Amino acid sequence: MKTIFLHGLFSAFLAGLAALIYNTVYSRAFESDFSAIINPFGIFASSIFGCMIASVGYYFFARRIKTHTDVWFNAIFLLLTFATLISVFSLTLPFTIKTPELFIGLSVPMHFFPILFWLSTKPLFNYNKPIRK
Repeated sequence: MKTIFLHGLFSAFLAGLAALIYNTVYSRAFESDFSAIINPFGIFASSIFGCMIASVGYYFFARRIKTHTDVWFNAIFLLLTFATLISVFSLTLPFTIKTPELFIGLSVPMHFFPILFWLSTKPLFNYNKPIRK
């Protein structure tokens, strides 16, 4: 259990860091400012939230499903990641934003950072052993 949560924290930190870097690069490249909508704390916190929910979900999921846990969990995590995009597409931006069309290009990739870093750091953590009840 501890290894799963360490995996979640590690991938959350990397996802948050990548999202902050992406935010900085994107904002400078396109000379856009969305700080009225999202701030660095919110960006980092959402990555931590996503990966920690994934850790809790994986732990409980692994206790219930003994075979092909990773396949099922990864599929559900990916579907939930796509589901979070609904909030981006349904968001109404304030009229004070100069280039609202660029917001989707900023926020959509960030939604994939938690699953990307969860999957890419998974081989570093050896918890494929069955979880005891």
